[in-house]
Amino acid sequence: MKLKIILLIALFAIQLAIPGYMIFEQNQILTEGTAYKFKTRPIDPYDPFRGRYVTLAFEANQEVIPVVDGADIESEQWVYALLGVDEEGYAVLRGLTDTKPDSGQDYLYLETYYRSYDGGYHVKLPFNRYYASEKSAPKIESAVWRRQRDEVENVYAVIRVLNGKGSIEELMVNDMPIHEYIAHTSE
Repeated sequence: MKLKIILLIALFAIQLAIPGYMIFEQNQILTEGTAYKFKTRPIDPYDPFRGRYVTLAFEANQEVIPVVDGADIESEQWVYALLGVDEEGYAVLRGLTDTKPDSGQDYLYLETYYRSYDGGYHVKLPFNRYYASEKSAPKIESAVWRRQRDEVENVYAVIRVLNGKGSIEELMVNDMPIHEYIAHTSE
């Protein structure tokens, strides 16, 4: 009987520890990670279990990322994407490698999808959903679509990166957090 109670308590502890660790890890990324601005183009779907969110289609997903000299990479392989910043201050994936970078070099751990004719690879960034309320998600989508009609200059996501993992900190429109932008344009 005591063994069953101990096993039951252990099972409950494990069930609480897993989501607790996930919350801790996301908080650590958001508080200690380096911020990068990723250019994006969102669309607005609905998830019946998690609610409204804006799916972010990052420009980096459309680019061919070169392979670092000496790296042995294949399609559908988990690799390290070295991060840098372009002259406009936006994040760029500088290269893919199969060797974990030295400390001091920010990187994302992600999967390659297919090889390009020039030897580089297409990748998909692992963070692509910005969750919003039922009321604000359509407004967010509308704000982003105005960008495509040249009414909005730039839309990007601020992503915090730490130890190969990234987490969305904020969605920005014209250098304003999305909720401030919506409030400003609704007046």
